[in-house]
Amino acid sequence: MTHCASILRAWCPDRGGHALVKAFAFLLLIYFAGIFSILRANRLYLDDIGRALYGYADWATAARPLAELLSWLFFLGPGTVDASPFTQILAAAFLAAASLALCLALRVKPGYSALLATVPVGLSPYGLENLSYKFDAPFMAFAILLAVLPFLFFHRHRRAFFISALLGLFCSASIYQAALGVYLAISGYLLLLQLASRKKTVLLAHSFLHLALPFILAAGAYAAQASLWFKNKQYADYVTLHSTLPPLKELPAEVADNIVSYAQMLYTDWSGNALGWLLAALTLWFGLNLFLRWLRNCRRTGLSALVRLALLLILLACFLLAPLGVQILLQSPVWSPRTFCGFGVTVALMLLALRASASQWKSRAAFYVLLGLLCLQLGIFSQVYGNLLAGQGVWERSRIALLVQGLSRFIAETDSTRIVFTGSVGQTPLITVPARHFPLLERMVSVPLTSRWRWGYEQLKIFGVYVSPGRALRPRERLTMFMDTPAYRLELTEDGMGVVTFRSF
Repeated sequence: MTHCASILRAWCPDRGGHALVKAFAFLLLIYFAGIFSILRANRLYLDDIGRALYGYADWATAARPLAELLSWLFFLGPGTVDASPFTQILAAAFLAAASLALCLALRVKPGYSALLATVPVGLSPYGLENLSYKFDAPFMAFAILLAVLPFLFFHRHRRAFFISALLGLFCSASIYQAALGVYLAISGYLLLLQLASRKKTVLLAHSFLHLALPFILAAGAYAAQASLWFKNKQYADYVTLHSTLPPLKELPAEVADNIVSYAQMLYTDWSGNALGWLLAALTLWFGLNLFLRWLRNCRRTGLSALVRLALLLILLACFLLAPLGVQILLQSPVWSPRTFCGFGVTVALMLLALRASASQWKSRAAFYVLLGLLCLQLGIFSQVYGNLLAGQGVWERSRIALLVQGLSRFIAETDSTRIVFTGSVGQTPLITVPARHFPLLERMVSVPLTSRWRWGYEQLKIFGVYVSPGRALRPRERLTMFMDTPAYRLELTEDGMGVVTFRSF
């Protein structure tokens, strides 16, 4: 921690540790402002419904045993209760600590511009979904912090780095597996800087092994014990499906398909909005800056220089793929936005690199403009997302309130509680315009009341209606109309099961 202390003394020599508190408070204030609309929405997000209704933790069944342990410590027992917004504010505090640790690990003087450059760590468009979970948010954020902390020791204490990385990564994966992408992003960044420098190839290979070995050991140790936690048969098939590696001969094709899918998602999410253009400009500027750095430090010409350049381009591609984490190797990865934990860290690293290289006033001015516009757009996106969460909550409550009336009458008259949904309650009409600008929002604003998911039946319990999932409808099955309303249609099968068909707006 000696280099961390020297950075703090250089930034604020007369106050020492007070500088750390000041930087942390600054980041926490920004993150709180960014997630304020999410806190104000006060909406139970997906898994929050079951935990709020039944008070279980149930993270161990998803091979996240340390998250289960932290929940026991937090709630002082196996049960859970809705403690939001405290849990989400606590998550913001962990992310603020991760941002600050990132600056210290890279030996960046933590001035205000450097701290602003790390804002994407906490306000990543994909990471905002993590902060929407009332129960899970602090654990997801803590997993990200654990993936960053080992790099505080990377430059001067290699043995301490190896031990902390091994333990930190194992614990991070045991809390939230997707956080491994954060470690990969920082590792790729450090290797890129070294590859573009004048360091000898043998030193680069040594750095690669020093970064890769704890990751391989930690990921292997986690994978070895993960199956011990699959005790809940209800989730066993799902977890197995989304955590299975393909056969070795099929691995290259699967990886290629995953990369194509990821590229298509990025293009869809960011091809038609200002935030996407800024991210594209940032990536291009970072790539050009990296190439110029390589060109400036290139000591040889001919084949050796071309080999080094090829390695640089390959590593740059790997760095940009870091948000995928280990998903890139899976046969059926989970493509939910919340799994791209490394995305915000990748953006922050590129901003910090450009800030360090902006030596002339023109380049500094261009960087400050890009940084300001990017932070503004991230803030706008976070507020739009939080407002849509609130709007979706109002939409669902009103639509379900109408449905509750019909279901209550159905249960009273037929004495049946078997219900099947066709379609879903849908997304609020308020999402139409924002989704044109940010297609990502359609994946982030969830709809629990749907025919394909059990959370629809759980959500009805919040409104006092207890129904059980019905069987699947047979092709061309004859239905009898029971109730027809502007919001939904309720029909009966021959064996007395209710069929609810929602109407689109």
